[in-house]
Amino acid sequence: MFFGSSKLVERGDVLVIPAPNDKHKNDANKITIHWKQWFSENSGDYYLLTAKNRNRGDAKTPFYIQAEWYNEPGFNSAYNMRRIDDDNYEITIDDRHQYAGEDARFIVWHDKDRKPYADRFVQHALVQYSTYAVKTVLDILPLNGDTSRTVVEGFNELGQNLAGRYLRTY
Repeated sequence: MFFGSSKLVERGDVLVIPAPNDKHKNDANKITIHWKQWFSENSGDYYLLTAKNRNRGDAKTPFYIQAEWYNEPGFNSAYNMRRIDDDNYEITIDDRHQYAGEDARFIVWHDKDRKPYADRFVQHALVQYSTYAVKTVLDILPLNGDTSRTVVEGFNELGQNLAGRYLRTY
């Protein structure tokens, strides 16, 4: 627990995210999430970034951002962000952001009219990013500190815990 809370990221926390640049705006970081909404198939592109939580000792947190927003010229001024150096921005978590699970295991910043279930993000990482990428995400999000489980077992448990649940708004 951090500061009396079981959440990994709280409303009001300050996160550092990578600035949009060629290193982070590439196909390896871009994913497509598919979901059904109002009886129709939907999809949206996101970038998966690693954010650092300043309020939690720079703890790493997976951070999904809607690709159209991350690609937008004037990204920082359009979304009220503070540039802290050439490679990073600071943002304050507020009601513009959503999270998955009781303990805010990852953050999603997108148009909240999109309604994908939280498990869509987990499933995608397992399918698209291979064992190496899944292990990287699990290293950021250890499941109760149990290192005896395989990567697939750990990710499967995370997915099951989030299955059928909508993202929550801060």
